[in-house]
Parts: sequence; structure tokens; C-alpha cells
Amino acid sequence: MRAARAPPCANISASQLHAQVCRQRMDERTARLLAYVERNVDHFAAACTRCGKCFEACPLARYSGKLAGQAGGAVVTGILDLLQGRGDMPAAIEWARMCCQSAQCVKACPEKLDAMLMVRLARITALGSTGRAPLMADAKRDPNFFRRINAFATLQLTDAEIAEWH
Repeated sequence: MRAARAPPCANISASQLHAQVCRQRMDERTARLLAYVERNVDHFAAACTRCGKCFEACPLARYSGKLAGQAGGAVVTGILDLLQGRGDMPAAIEWARMCCQSAQCVKACPEKLDAMLMVRLARITALGSTGRAPLMADAKRDPNFFRRINAFATLQLTDAEIAEWH
């Protein structure tokens, strides 16, 4: 008489089983995140007129030599191309890298789009987090990135103060 085989999961330790469950949950969450990114990319591509007002309102764009003299509409087109996997315009990548999430771009958009989200998604894409090849270095290599975000978040500037800062 043959001995009954143990089911495959019987040979897995509790920690291995836990790791498998975690990986499965992570895969599900990753799939949902990528679907969210894709929905937003489609929305921005359809609704954005590429006027460039969001880029022109950005408080940090003027501090980059790579962005000096760039037309707002061209940079926004570069962001949308980046999101759609059709381009790697250096100025668009630089704007995505520099974004401090001041939300001035959101206020400036005549279509009432969340331009800050659009640029954030471009950064995620440029970092290679959506599965495409990375087009920029990881934020971990930019030690000042999160400091800039924290600085702007804690400032809570009024519109008048922001206008004076410009």
C-alpha cells in the first residue's frame, strides 16, 4: 500500500506561506495601482489642451537651467508623451523631477485638471515604477527631493506670499 502524499502546502512553513500571501496581495495592489495610473493617463490625454498654464504657474520651474526658455505647451506635451510611453523629452523629465507639489499648477489649469497629479504620475513613470525603463535616477539619489516637499508643505504660503515670491 502506498503512503498518501501530503498536499503541496503541507511542506511550506508558516513564514513561507505568509510571504506567498503577501506577494499575492502586493501583486493585486500593484495591478490596481497600474489600472489607476492608466485611467488617469487616458483622462489627461483626452482632457488636457496642452496650453502650458500649469507649467507657467510652477514655482520651481524657473530654478532649473534645463527648463529655462522652454514653452509651457511643449513641456506639457512632453509630460503627456512620457505618460503614454511615446517620449522622453528632457524638459518634461526635469519638470517631473523638480515638482514640489505646491499645487499652483492645479489652480492655473483652465480645464480644472489636477495637473499636480499628472506631473506626479509622470515622475512615477520616469522612475520606471510602472514597468517601463527608468528615464531618471531614483529619488533616493536626490537627497533634497523630500526636503523640498516638506519645506513647501510646512510653509503654507498664502496666494499673496506666493505672488511676492515669484
